[in-house]
Amino acid sequence: MKEKAKIGAYQLFCLLVTFELGTALVVPLGVEAKQGAWLAILLGMAGGLLLFALYVYLFRQHPDMPLTAMIQLLLGKFIGWPVALLYVVFFIYAGSRDLRDVASLLISANYSMTPMMVISTLILFAVAYVIDKGIEVLARTAEIMFASLAAFGVLELLLVLFSDIIDLHALQPVLGEGWMPVLKQVVSQTVMFPYGEAVCFLMIFPYLNKSGQALKTTMTAALFGGLVFTLTALIELAVLGVNLTSRSTFPLLTAISKVSIGEFIQRTDAIAVFSLIVTDFMKLAVFYYAAALGAAQLFSVRSYRVMTLPIGLIIMLASLAIASTFSEHFKEGGLVLKTVYPVYALFIPLLLALIASIRSLRNPARKSPEPQQRRQTQAAQQGQPAPPSPQAQQAQQDPPSSQTQQEQQAQQGQQAPLSSQTQQAQLYMQSPHAE
Repeated sequence: MKEKAKIGAYQLFCLLVTFELGTALVVPLGVEAKQGAWLAILLGMAGGLLLFALYVYLFRQHPDMPLTAMIQLLLGKFIGWPVALLYVVFFIYAGSRDLRDVASLLISANYSMTPMMVISTLILFAVAYVIDKGIEVLARTAEIMFASLAAFGVLELLLVLFSDIIDLHALQPVLGEGWMPVLKQVVSQTVMFPYGEAVCFLMIFPYLNKSGQALKTTMTAALFGGLVFTLTALIELAVLGVNLTSRSTFPLLTAISKVSIGEFIQRTDAIAVFSLIVTDFMKLAVFYYAAALGAAQLFSVRSYRVMTLPIGLIIMLASLAIASTFSEHFKEGGLVLKTVYPVYALFIPLLLALIASIRSLRNPARKSPEPQQRRQTQAAQQGQPAPPSPQAQQAQQDPPSSQTQQEQQAQQGQQAPLSSQTQQAQLYMQSPHAE
């Protein structure tokens, strides 16, 4: 089940950012809003911030429980177990879609003669290796991937700016058809994809070594990802125009391929391909890990590593059978974003948050664990002496009673000081009146 490991706030940030970018970095995002696509992305980011706040609230209610265990606690074993199993299926399905996305891109870009099953198998083997090493290795991998992705992202931006292929007039009119197309894209796409998919991080939040930093980290990651999406949409529209952007399967790849500086620097679309491989690798890894961990918890398996092989086989087979063509796969993705994703990413978490709030109001003792207990646990994991409890601190501050002093002196072999009544009785016995 849950492994004994911890990750830092920066590692969680890298995991979230690389997960968010995923396939959303290269596929058309908010393109049906035309020149208002970047507005749809910004509004979707605002909705993503609210979703992240909801997920962090659930995590704080039960900071030591993954999502599957939390569901069973709040909904009961009879209802909670099937719902938790559905979340495992959801993680597998989302992971299979990401595997299909990256395999399709590699085939269309560089490996047109290579069977999709070969590409999918190689990618899945690499992801399974990282998953088998544990969450700490996955988090350190995210740090390396984020650094390389940031470097290549800055390089891509500079190449586009210096190649003189940007036409700012293509960004107008921003709201040529009003706000309605923008709002439709927000509701149907830019909130659930990619922010709603981050519900799987409720399986990873319990590994955070400082739970108090969860909200700040998730908010920062959502803002960073939203700004990257906005800049990417503006570049795609300014380079390709709205018509070519809407018709392109991978508009970022198409835009980068137009870079040409002095007829010397060309064919830089390999950078976009690398970016997708990096981000999709991390997104698939997070879904894969969440599914394996959830299945191990539901079926009471000692270690999640036992589930990595069967979950990996299911993800690979599902990615091949999910659709016959990429256009069909893309169309199915738009449908599930409107129907399936809101149930798992919004409605069920809202229900869980409501139940958790009612339980905490009725019985505050059920809220686990107490802050003092959490500090003692973290101090023990870091090899530091645990801070004293409030009761111990109060006992140290209060002066001991006279009875307690007498008992302590008796234990140390000292004569306890006599009370005033005892002293008077002894004086009377020694006086002549006593004879």
